[in-house]
Amino acid sequence: MDLHALIRAEAPVAEQQRALTEPVLTALIDHGVHQMLLPKRYGGAEMGLPEWSRVIQNLSCSDASTGWTAMTTTISSSLAWYLPVAAADEIFGDPRALIAGTAAPIGRGEAADGGYRVSGRWGWGSAVPYSQWVIGGTLTPDGPRLAVYPRADVTIHDTWHVSGLCATGSHEFSVADAFVPAGRTALPGVTPPGTTGSLPRFPFFCFLAAGVASVGLGIARRAVDEIVALAVEKTPQHASKRLAEQAGVQIDVALMEARLSAARAFLDDELSAAWELAEAGSEAPDAVRGRLRLACTFASAEATEVAQKAFAVGGGTSVFTSSALQRCLRDAHVANQHTIVSRRLLETYSMVRFGLGPDTARF
Repeated sequence: MDLHALIRAEAPVAEQQRALTEPVLTALIDHGVHQMLLPKRYGGAEMGLPEWSRVIQNLSCSDASTGWTAMTTTISSSLAWYLPVAAADEIFGDPRALIAGTAAPIGRGEAADGGYRVSGRWGWGSAVPYSQWVIGGTLTPDGPRLAVYPRADVTIHDTWHVSGLCATGSHEFSVADAFVPAGRTALPGVTPPGTTGSLPRFPFFCFLAAGVASVGLGIARRAVDEIVALAVEKTPQHASKRLAEQAGVQIDVALMEARLSAARAFLDDELSAAWELAEAGSEAPDAVRGRLRLACTFASAEATEVAQKAFAVGGGTSVFTSSALQRCLRDAHVANQHTIVSRRLLETYSMVRFGLGPDTARF
C-alpha cells in the first residue's frame, strides 16, 4: 500500500489508541522519513529545509499526528550535526533509531566526572514513546544544553489526554539522577557543531517554527480537500441544491483556497530565502529571521482559520468522528497553540521593522 494511503487508513485507529499504529511507524522508518535531515554519514538525505517543509505538509495532509511525529523526529535528528562526532555515531549509527524530546531547559544537571547527573520532568514529549533516544533540555553548570538520554533512562507518564494531535504521544517524561556524558550535550547556536553543513548555520528557532507551521498547512490542505469532496455530494436538509451549487459555499471555498495558497507561498518564499543564506555560509540577519517567523505565525493562524471555516461549511456532517473535518479542526487548533508560532511573534516582528531593538535571541 502507498505510504499516504496507509497513513489515512490507520489514522482513525491511531486516534482511538492515542498512538501511531505499528504499520505506520514501520512504514515511516522503511521510507527513511526520520532520516530526511541527517548527514549522509548516517544514511541521511541532507534534505534542504524548503523541500522538508513540503514533505511535512504532505504527511500532515494525510494525518496530522503522523506529520507532527515526522516533524519532531526529524528536527530532533538535526542534533547529529551539532553533537561531537563520537556521540553522534553512538546515537545515529542505528539507521532505524528514532530520537525526540523537549528543548525547554527544565532538567537540572550537576557536574559529574565526564558529564552531568540530571533530574527533571518535561512536558510536550512528542514521539518520545516511539524513540530509542530522548532529548531533554537541561540547565548545566556550563549553561543550558540539549542533553540526549537512552530510552532506558527515561520514564514516560501517561498525560497526553487532549483534543487534537491525539496520536503524537506527547506525554510528560522524566529522568532521575541520570548520567549524561558531556559529549552527548549540545546547544545549537552556542556550542560549535560537530559536523559542518548548511543546517547548523540555519537559525534554530526559525527551524522549529517552520516545522510547526508546515504541519498546520498540511492540515488545512486536507480540510479544503475534504470540504470540496463533501460539497459535491451533499444536499443539506431543506435545500434544493448541493453545497457545491450554492453561491455562498463557492465563495467560501475560493477564499479558503486563496488564504491557504497565500500562506504556503509566503512560508516557502521566506524559508527559501533563509535557506539560501545558510547554504552560502552566511548568517541570517534579524530582518530575514523576522520575516520567516512572521510567515510561520501567519501560516499557522491562517491554517487554523481555514480548517475552522471548512468545518463550519460542512454543517452537521462535520461533527461525526467519521468525518476528517472534525479531526482537522481539532488538530489545527492544537498545533496553533504551540508557543513557537505565538501571536507574540507579530509584536516582535513589528518591533524589528520599526527599529525598536527587541530581544531576538529566540527569534
